[in-house]
Amino acid sequence: MQIGNKVFVFTQQDFQKCFVVNLNPPLGQGHDARVYLAMHKKTGEISYHKSLGFFTCYLANEIQILKRISNPGTVLLKGHSEDYTCVLLEYMPNDTFLKILKKGPFPFPLAKTLSGYLIKVLGTLHNAGIAHCDIKPENILIAADYNLKLCDFGFARLSNQNLRPAGGTPGYTAPELYINETMNLFKCDIFALGVVIFIIVMGFPPFQSNDPNSRDGWWALIYNKQYDLFWNKCESFRQQQFPKEFKIMIMSMLESDPDKRISLNTLLEHEFLQDGATEEEVLIEIEKRVKE
Repeated sequence: MQIGNKVFVFTQQDFQKCFVVNLNPPLGQGHDARVYLAMHKKTGEISYHKSLGFFTCYLANEIQILKRISNPGTVLLKGHSEDYTCVLLEYMPNDTFLKILKKGPFPFPLAKTLSGYLIKVLGTLHNAGIAHCDIKPENILIAADYNLKLCDFGFARLSNQNLRPAGGTPGYTAPELYINETMNLFKCDIFALGVVIFIIVMGFPPFQSNDPNSRDGWWALIYNKQYDLFWNKCESFRQQQFPKEFKIMIMSMLESDPDKRISLNTLLEHEFLQDGATEEEVLIEIEKRVKE
């Protein structure tokens, strides 16, 4: 359905002629959409078939955003229906990043390289004027070659759309999303990625919720800048000391004031990201975890 960067648009009749869909069971669902495997009858090529059966702004938004992206770190749009109720996406056979994060934290050299890679992927999106608005391990897929790719752009926004997005996930949502109608969505992405990187290194999230009504004790320590107490609790839990540069980077990403939150350009040069493992070593570790 996709040749080079050209995305094919099809009618539902065309789709039924060209593809067979495995409807049982769905691979996933969200925002009223269900995801199935679709196989091209002639070529045998497998794709993700994401379908609603009716029009919604979320799927239409995802299609329009993906058309703007040419990035090996994001899932590839292969085609969509004329009525924007169905989309074909690159098949990612190795599940989500969440699956392998559940198997424990990554050693520091691997975590450095993984973190740097995800920061670069996000930087490419932001340079294209796109904020993802729902970064979390479930929205990072593992490709056939074990590279990571960002997916699910239903809540994504262009940089000139600074209104609060329609969704997001508790535990990854920047604090300003709870109190402001307008915001810098790029800074919200940086906050969410900070949570993901924390989990990569620590093996657990830094807090459960930063909703002002939740009274989460871990988030209160971060919000009130009681960093020493926060890290003492983390290190006591893990029975391990963590490098100062990691702590500084995470707290700069989880800064509650978006104006003081670190930028992606500064992040890319951060000391913690230096001297990481090779890309090959990271891919070997991801493959090992996928196959366990």
